[in-house]
Amino acid sequence: MAEPRVIVERDVAVPMRDGVILRANVYRPDEEGRFPVLLQRTPYGKDASNVDFCVLSAARGYAVVVQDTRGRWASEGVHYPLRYEFDDGYDTVEWAASQPWANGKVGMWGGSYVGWTQWTAAFAKPPSLVTIFPMVTFTDAYTDVAYPGGALAEGIIVSWGLAAVASMVIQRMEDEEEKAQLLEELADALDGLATGETFRALPLSRVPLLEREDMGRGFQDFIKHLSKDAFWDEMDVRSHIEKIAIPVYHLGGWYDIFVGGTLASYQAMRERAGSEKARRGQKLIMGPWLHGPLSGVVGEVDFGVRASDTYVLPYEIMWRWFDYWLKGVDNGIMDEPPVRIFVMGQNRWRTENEWPLARTAYTPYYLHSGGKANSLKGDGVLSLEEPGDEPVDQFSYDPRNPVPTRGGGLCCWQAALPAGAYDQRPVEEREDVLVYTSAPLEKDLEVTGPLQVVLWASSSAVDTDFTAKLVDVSPCGYARNLADGIVRARYRHGVRKAQLLTPGAIEKYVIDLGATSNVFLAGHRIRLEISSSNFPRFERNPNTGHPVQDEGEMIVARQKIYHDAEHPSQIILPIVPPKEGD
Repeated sequence: MAEPRVIVERDVAVPMRDGVILRANVYRPDEEGRFPVLLQRTPYGKDASNVDFCVLSAARGYAVVVQDTRGRWASEGVHYPLRYEFDDGYDTVEWAASQPWANGKVGMWGGSYVGWTQWTAAFAKPPSLVTIFPMVTFTDAYTDVAYPGGALAEGIIVSWGLAAVASMVIQRMEDEEEKAQLLEELADALDGLATGETFRALPLSRVPLLEREDMGRGFQDFIKHLSKDAFWDEMDVRSHIEKIAIPVYHLGGWYDIFVGGTLASYQAMRERAGSEKARRGQKLIMGPWLHGPLSGVVGEVDFGVRASDTYVLPYEIMWRWFDYWLKGVDNGIMDEPPVRIFVMGQNRWRTENEWPLARTAYTPYYLHSGGKANSLKGDGVLSLEEPGDEPVDQFSYDPRNPVPTRGGGLCCWQAALPAGAYDQRPVEEREDVLVYTSAPLEKDLEVTGPLQVVLWASSSAVDTDFTAKLVDVSPCGYARNLADGIVRARYRHGVRKAQLLTPGAIEKYVIDLGATSNVFLAGHRIRLEISSSNFPRFERNPNTGHPVQDEGEMIVARQKIYHDAEHPSQIILPIVPPKEGD
């Protein structure tokens, strides 16, 4: 049997409504006919983007279009992160659908920023867009990307700004002498990420290279708009997701930086998509993955072959999805349960009918201590027992010596920000980390769903941060991180308006830790860490109350954590009983 032949056309001009020309590579079957289109819009270079998938898809009877987004690689215009993808997405979808080799039906696929280009195109409602397949991505740029909990996600914003934005500006320069000089400066800045020097630059508005107008385009605006204002509303698809009325296959990872965004987008589409067909046409798969390849090895932990792409077969999932929606192939994919999750601890896949799971029992585990929960050597306890009359726990948060990030959902420079599951004991040795640990479990306990910490605290500062981390502790002591989060004190009542603290006043803080699916096995213990920094995943709060992006001064904050009958600090765990028949 002869191998299918594929035609490849490079740098095809795609005109936008404002006259800017974006360029795309086109892969299509070498035969007569009109074909459904698979479209990807990427800032990372069309020539190196999923070439094997493109060729294989063309051989399966698809026309595949991969386009450089505005101002990137071969495309004209000026790149501004996130902003231009709405109109450009609409125009590209309709251009692709109108080509002589297209049958008028378009689907989109890809991850991270390339997932954003799908959501923005869908939001713009081009008539020819039938479905999308976004992976490890977001729909609310403020909450999911830049300011989770109201604190700048410095790790992703700075590393992505340098590695993806500044680097491309330099590569497109025509002055070879200037380009060579700036490439050296970029190398220094990227090496500085690994040493921590670049992340520690103060004020943030003076981060190397990103302080320049041409390279800091987007970054400088991001750090000026601390609250969720009109600037961010323009990049919030989720708040208006009812405008989208197409089926979506969502793919995410428990250790992905956008785990919360993936799950919130799925839930929003199930509840508020613009048609009943769209609401019923949602699928979700969540593995133990990073913001990267679908691998069973996640940080220090190997979750097994079942977590790898050789078992999951993501290409096959995508083809089944697109065959159903773009070709009308009744392959049974819509007859399967809508949710598929990888349950860590057991390291097995399971299907479900909804997210969050309807049978979840949201159960508070309370913080206890004799007033000395500091570090692993402290007396912090986590239990189902409600607190009585207990002393406060205290620690000093010094932004000049922040608690270091160790794993978790991170992006975008592996040398500086290794993501995934790591032993947290080196972090838990610090006196500015409060550690609350349960007794060993007598039987397996599944925690699957959204995670939230309710914390009662006071601070000597007018603004500060509080952080939390959920950890699974094995009998040998290995402390595997599951999820983490932060709340900036000035945004404790919402991210629309900052409200500074009254020093010493006891306040209630709610910390969103995202979500997980993990079985704490018998003999394991549940652990909660509380502190005020997780750097450089999140920027350091200087505790002064001044605008953080211009801040150079730092002061120490004295923090108190309350856990008594009047102030029952707790983590609310989504405990899931076994399914009937399991």
